[in-house]
Amino acid sequence: MVLAVAAGGAAGAVLRYLAGLHWGGLLGTFAVNTMGCALLGALVVIGDDSGSTATAWWYLLLAVGLAGALTTWSTLAMQVYDLATRDKGRAAGYLLVTTGAGGLVSLLPLLLV
Repeated sequence: MVLAVAAGGAAGAVLRYLAGLHWGGLLGTFAVNTMGCALLGALVVIGDDSGSTATAWWYLLLAVGLAGALTTWSTLAMQVYDLATRDKGRAAGYLLVTTGAGGLVSLLPLLLV
């Protein structure tokens, strides 16, 4: 089970790094956080309650490992702080849009069922 978390975490960390290279700071953080929220929302909707080892393994791989390493709320906090030292209004707007979008995409799978 620990290997599932480690494998998912490694993949999520690499994807997070690549998103930062591709989209840059604020947009990269926004992208990975909203994708991670969507992934977690989808996993909750499609998950089963069988309690099987395979189901637990997939959940640990994708939810705990991949989404856990992909999303980066600590980076978001530091970027909002940095932005706020230059433009408090823009920082507040970015924080509202980012957290709002994350909440909405995490609920989207529920609306599609």
